[in-house]
Amino acid sequence: MKNILRQLVLLAAGAFLAGIIALVLLDEIVMPYLVDTPSVQIPDLKGLSAPEAAAHLEEAGLKMTIGDSLHHETIPADAVVDQDPSVGQLVKEGRRIVLIVSKGPRYYEVPDVRRVSMREARLQLEGNQLKIGQIRYRSSETLPEGAIVEQSPPPGAQLALGSSVDLWVSNGSPAALKRIPNLIGLSIGAAEDTLRKYELRIGHIAKRIDEQKRVGTVLAQSPPGGQRISRHSRIDLVVSAAAPPPEPDAFDDWEEP
Repeated sequence: MKNILRQLVLLAAGAFLAGIIALVLLDEIVMPYLVDTPSVQIPDLKGLSAPEAAAHLEEAGLKMTIGDSLHHETIPADAVVDQDPSVGQLVKEGRRIVLIVSKGPRYYEVPDVRRVSMREARLQLEGNQLKIGQIRYRSSETLPEGAIVEQSPPPGAQLALGSSVDLWVSNGSPAALKRIPNLIGLSIGAAEDTLRKYELRIGHIAKRIDEQKRVGTVLAQSPPGGQRISRHSRIDLVVSAAAPPPEPDAFDDWEEP
């Protein structure tokens, strides 16, 4: 008896579900083709907010249904990413248009890369769809040379895809000799910024005429790159300069008496 009742309940539920599906199909697919209603062209709704899209559809004699939502890097949250049927198609008036809306860009958590090596920091950041930004060096009494001392933004921050995380790398103890970067080919401004990142300073600047290089380009440095020197030491530079304009000919201003 219980089996018979269970089967009757299942049959009734199945019939009810089939009835709902039949009504939906009748309303959305069958009736538009049986009833003589005019056809309208689906407008382009991409990038519009949901209320704006609803207004455009109502003006065109169509209805709106919100379907799925997904993350999108350029389309803001709650704006239309896609639509079904697609733009330009002809459909019967009163047809429902399904909209896919944006959740906005996906955000990724910044991992804690302090106290690890540069290689490990790069792997962790890339694993979270992020990348290394600016690198600066800072002496540390506790962390060995090459370990990450600090980071910005801090661990746990949420960043958009491909965002950069700036790192401060240990330059060894304050008393340790600091590696000199190669500055040849940099502009004087870039050279000064690079030395500051390595805890060094610009020393004397000499000029040399060089028609092949842009004015202000570093041509030579002393001591050279790759050597080590005390913290806050000064690095002398030779930078390119333009040739002076030719002096006017003494006869240019001479007038015949």
